[in-house]
Amino acid sequence: MAFDPNQQAALSGHGVAGAETMPSFGNSAGRDLLGRILPPLLAVGSVIGTWWLLYLIYPRLLPSPLSTVNEAHRLLSDGTFFFHMYQSLRRVFVGATVAMVFSVAVGIYMGTVRMGEHFFQPLVVLGLTIPGLMWALIAVMLFGINEFASYFAVAVTTFPMLVINIWAGVKSLDKELMDMSHVFHFTKTMKITQVILPQLVSNIFAATRYGLGLAWKVVVVVEMFGTSNGVGYQVMKSYQVFNMEGVIAWTLTFVVAMIVIEYGIINLAERKLTAWRPKIDVWRR
Repeated sequence: MAFDPNQQAALSGHGVAGAETMPSFGNSAGRDLLGRILPPLLAVGSVIGTWWLLYLIYPRLLPSPLSTVNEAHRLLSDGTFFFHMYQSLRRVFVGATVAMVFSVAVGIYMGTVRMGEHFFQPLVVLGLTIPGLMWALIAVMLFGINEFASYFAVAVTTFPMLVINIWAGVKSLDKELMDMSHVFHFTKTMKITQVILPQLVSNIFAATRYGLGLAWKVVVVVEMFGTSNGVGYQVMKSYQVFNMEGVIAWTLTFVVAMIVIEYGIINLAERKLTAWRPKIDVWRR
């Protein structure tokens, strides 16, 4: 039986219909990687460029980026950074964890029980109006120079913000899922663990990011006034001798530590816990 040349061409790589329009996976992956890396690099480069330009125009106002990087390298090489950063991280995570546990409980209670909403709402609003600086000063005056003062200041300052986020998440839960839990006679524990908490994962991670950012600010203030170690103590120490390079170096290392926590811990945990959710791209190109 003779083989039709047209069929042979159709079966070959060049004759497959639509082969010329098939996407190149290698090029697509490369463009996607470049799209992820290039914008952050441009953002960081613009900040460094602006900093260098200001240094060239007003050399007495700001230290040069190079001298600041050398100061940061010295802090890293002699171990000063790791010791004081550990002290600050411990205070941040202990206070933020305490606030997160209570905020999740209170936020769910406010979103599910009308009486709880009426009781806690004015207290939460009151807590939102008090600045973190005032809580830091009150904590030091009440408890003195000790670790409990920093834990208390962080927990009290971040608690209202976290409650607002969790409360809003509970009020926007899927009504059909809640109705389903009623139909299947879920207990209150089952409703919380199997219906409410899974839908609050995104809200909890958003609250975690916001809470950690606020906790850092409060801890630095407490350490400036009431501790003998930590990043805030070192920043105040550099400020007292007008060491601008030291202040900026500690600030930069502080920011780098937060970026590592964000992308190395929080982002990975969020992707793993929300992998079951469908991805929705709204107006993204």
